[in-house]
Amino acid sequence: MKGRKRKGGSIAEQILDPAILEKVALWLDDAGVNSVEIETEDGRLVRIVAGAGVSTDDVASNPDISVARNRAKPVKAPIAGHFLPVHPARDREEATVGAAVVADEIIGFVKIGPLVMPLRVEEAGRLEGCGIEPGALVGYGDTVFLIEPAQ
Repeated sequence: MKGRKRKGGSIAEQILDPAILEKVALWLDDAGVNSVEIETEDGRLVRIVAGAGVSTDDVASNPDISVARNRAKPVKAPIAGHFLPVHPARDREEATVGAAVVADEIIGFVKIGPLVMPLRVEEAGRLEGCGIEPGALVGYGDTVFLIEPAQ
């Protein structure tokens, strides 16, 4: 049995073709998968999101986060993995919604395999919201928390 021939160009170029992206998004939707990230040969990350007009990078798509989005600053996932509000070696959450936070404070974690990466606050303020359920998958750069900057 002969294998299928690829079209010209690299796989990365083919996957970025709008017709291919549309097919992949439909397959994801049919399989119940929200999104997938693909790293191209040049190191770029491409996120394909199932569903029309949906973007996991868009904070507004996250109904659990309700603050004035023009002032709130996102805390984004440093890697793709599972969101943990509690460090695996501890028994309490790092921060709670409404709490004051300071720059460089750890407010959660993203775990992939044995690697646990902290989610750190960039500037002092108040923790306004967390739109991710504990244990849920997050992608690189996904907004996990929103911080209302200090006055």
